[in-house]
Amino acid sequence: MSNEPRGEVSGRHLLAIALASFAVLFFQIAATRVLSIVLWYHWAFLSISLAMLGLGAPGVWFALRPPSPRMLSRALLAGGLSLPMAVAAVLWIGNRYGTWSVVACMAVLLVPMLLLGTAVCILLLQARGNAIGRLYGADLLGASAAAAAVLPVLNHVPTPAAIAWLGILPVSAARLVGSRWLTVGAATAAIVAVVLHGGLLTVGLTKGYDERSIRPAHVRWTSTARLSFFDVKAVLGADLQGHGWGFGSKVPQISVPQYWMEQDGSAGTPITKFDGDVTDLSEFDYLLFDVTTAGYQVRPPQRVAVVGSGGGRDLLTALRAGARDIDAVELNAGVAETVSTVFKEFSGDIYHAPGVHAVVSEGRSFLTRSRGDYDLIQISLIDSWAATAAGAFTLAENNLYTVEAFRLYLDRLSPDGLISTSRWRNGLEAGRLLLLNLEALRAVGVADPQAHLVVVAGSSVSTVLTSKRPFTADEIERTRRVCEERGFELLYPAAPTPDKPADPATLLRDGPGPLEAQGVIMTASVDDQPFFFQSLPVFGSFNLEFARQFGVNGESVAALQMLMFVLTLVTLLLFFAPFAMQRWLPRQPGFWRGSGYFAVIGLSFMLIEIPWLQRFVLYLGHPSVAATVVIGALLLGAGAGSLRSARTGLATAQRLWPLVPVVLAVGNLGMSPLFAATLGASDAVRITIAVVLLLPIGFLLGHFFPLGMQRFGDDHKAWFWALNGACGVLAGVCSLAMAMALGFQTVAWVGVGGYLIAGLLLLRPRLAT
Repeated sequence: MSNEPRGEVSGRHLLAIALASFAVLFFQIAATRVLSIVLWYHWAFLSISLAMLGLGAPGVWFALRPPSPRMLSRALLAGGLSLPMAVAAVLWIGNRYGTWSVVACMAVLLVPMLLLGTAVCILLLQARGNAIGRLYGADLLGASAAAAAVLPVLNHVPTPAAIAWLGILPVSAARLVGSRWLTVGAATAAIVAVVLHGGLLTVGLTKGYDERSIRPAHVRWTSTARLSFFDVKAVLGADLQGHGWGFGSKVPQISVPQYWMEQDGSAGTPITKFDGDVTDLSEFDYLLFDVTTAGYQVRPPQRVAVVGSGGGRDLLTALRAGARDIDAVELNAGVAETVSTVFKEFSGDIYHAPGVHAVVSEGRSFLTRSRGDYDLIQISLIDSWAATAAGAFTLAENNLYTVEAFRLYLDRLSPDGLISTSRWRNGLEAGRLLLLNLEALRAVGVADPQAHLVVVAGSSVSTVLTSKRPFTADEIERTRRVCEERGFELLYPAAPTPDKPADPATLLRDGPGPLEAQGVIMTASVDDQPFFFQSLPVFGSFNLEFARQFGVNGESVAALQMLMFVLTLVTLLLFFAPFAMQRWLPRQPGFWRGSGYFAVIGLSFMLIEIPWLQRFVLYLGHPSVAATVVIGALLLGAGAGSLRSARTGLATAQRLWPLVPVVLAVGNLGMSPLFAATLGASDAVRITIAVVLLLPIGFLLGHFFPLGMQRFGDDHKAWFWALNGACGVLAGVCSLAMAMALGFQTVAWVGVGGYLIAGLLLLRPRLAT
C-alpha cells in the first residue's frame, strides 16, 4: 500500500468528470463524421487533431495560475452550450472559404475542447495523493462508455443532433459541482431550442456540392457515412444516360431513370430503375459497354462476389451477364437497407433479386469466411475518401488493396476464376494495382504471373483482370473482340510505350524503377502498410511536378506533414517552456524526470492503440466496430486499472513494472497467429476474444498515470496533464506517418519500448531529480 495521503473525492465529482469525458470522446468521434462531409478526409483529420490540443492546453495555464473557485462550473456550462453551437458553425462554414474553411473549422472545434479540457483538468487538480486514481479512473470509464455508445447512437440519430444533445451532459455535470438549478435549466433549454429549430443543424455546403440549391430526395445518417439520395430527373429536368464509370467509345445513347446516392458529399453511386424481372434484362445491355464489366464478357461467370455493391448497379451487371449466384457485399448497412426499403420499388429490390444474397460486411472479412469457389470477384472503384469513426486518415477500403487481400481473392476463386479490379486510369492507381496483382501472383507461387494478367481501359478507368490460371490464346483473342465491339482499349497484352513509364505494358517490362526514381511509391501495399492510395513519401523528397502529372493526391501528404510539424513544434515548446517561464513556474525536485515520464506514456499509449486498431479492423470486419471494441476495451481496462492503482501502491508497481512491456510484447507478437486461428468464428466470438485480450492490457496501462502523479508529486499535476495530452495528440498523428514508412507493427514496438522507458523513470525514490 502507498503511504500517500488519501484525498477527498466526492461521488459528485466522480460523476462530473465521467460525464465531461464522455462528452469529449463522443464529440471527437462524431465531429470527425461531420467534418468528413464538409472537408476532404485529410483536412478533417488535421482539424480534429489540432482541436484536440485544447484538452491539454488548460494545464499550462493552471501551472502558472491556479483556477478560480467558480471556473469549474462555468467551464462545464460553457462547454455544454458550445457543443451545439460548434456543430452548427461547422455546417454553416462548409467549404465556402476554400482552404480557410479548414482554419475556421479548427477554430470552432477548439472552443468546446478548451472548455471541456479546462473542466477535466480542474477536477483532476482537486485530487491529492492516491485519490487521483479514482478521479482518473472515472475519467477513463466515462470515455469508455462513450466509445461503446457512439456507434449505436449515430446509427439512429443524425450526427449533428447527437452532438447538440450531447451538450446536456456537461451542463448536468455543472449542476453536480454547484451551478444553480435556474442556470442549468436555462442552458438545457437553449440546447433543446437549437435541436428543435432544426435548420441550424442542416447540411448546406458539402465538399462536393451545395445542398441548398440541390435538394436531396432522402437523407440518412449512419455511423459510417451520411447518405444523400437525389432524383436525377427532378434535379436536371430529364433522365440521363445510364451511368457508367468507364464507358467505351461505342456506348449507345440510352436515357435511364435513376437516383444518385452520395456518401459524405463525395463518393457517388447510381440506383437504377429496375422492375425486378430477371428473365428479360435486355434494357441493361448498355452496362456491357462499361469497362468494369469486361471480365463478365471475357469469361462469363455463374457465381460472383460483388464487393461494394452500393446502389446495385454492379448487381444488375452480374444478372445481365448471366450470373445466377451473386453475393452482394456492402460495408454500410444503411446503404443496403435504404435501397431495399425507401427505394425498394424503384430499384426492383435489387438486393433481394433472385440469386442475389445481401451481406453487410467488410469485403475481406466476408471473403475469409466464405466458401469461395467464385467465377468472378468484382471490386470496382471502391473508396469513400471519407473519415470513418475509426479515424479520419484511415480509409475503410484500404485493406482491400494489399498483397494479402489479393492472395485471399485468388484462394477464393474457382479453378477458372477471375478477379476484376477497376481503378482510375489517369494517375498511378492503375499502375500500383497492376503491380499489386503481380506481387500477389508471385506470392502464391505462379511462375509466369504476366500470363495471368489482362488490362483493359475505357474512358478514365482501367480494369485489371487477374486469372487463377493463365489466359489462353482464345481468351486473349476474345478480349480483343470485346474491346473492338465496345470501344475499349487493350493495354495489356500490348506493345510497350517507352515514353510512358506508367503504361501497363511498359511497367511490366521495365518495372517501377523509372517512376520510383522520381520519388513516388510504387511498391505493393501490404496489411502492415495498407496505404494503397498514398503514392508520396511522408519522409523524404519527391518530384512534385512529376507527381501532379500523374494526378497523385499530394494534399493529404502535405496536410500530414504540416500537422506533424505543428504538433511537434507545440509539444517541444510545451516541454521546454519551463526554461522561459522559470520565474513563474516553480520546479520541485523530480520535475524534469516527471515531465519525461508523462511525455513518454502519452506518446506510447497512442503508438500502441493506433496500430492495434488498424489490425483489429480486419479481424472484426468493420472499422467502426473495431474502433468501438479497441478504444472501449482499452479505456475500460485502463479505468479499472486507475481505480485499482491506490491499492496497488507505488512500491508494488516499482517491483512489477517489467510485466507491462512483456505483456505488450506478447500481445504484439501473438495477435497475428491468434487472428489467423479464429478469423472464421462468429462476430460475437471474435468480439469476445478481442475484449478478453485488450481488457487486461488496458488494466495494466491504466496504472501509469495515477502512479506517476504519486511518484512525482501533486505540485505539477497541471503541467504533467498538459504535456501528456500534447504528446498523445502528437503520437496519434506521427503513428500514421511512421506506419506509412515502417509499418504498424514496428510502430507498436516503439510504443512497447516507450513503456519500458516509463517503467525505468518510475523507479527512483520520489524526490530524485
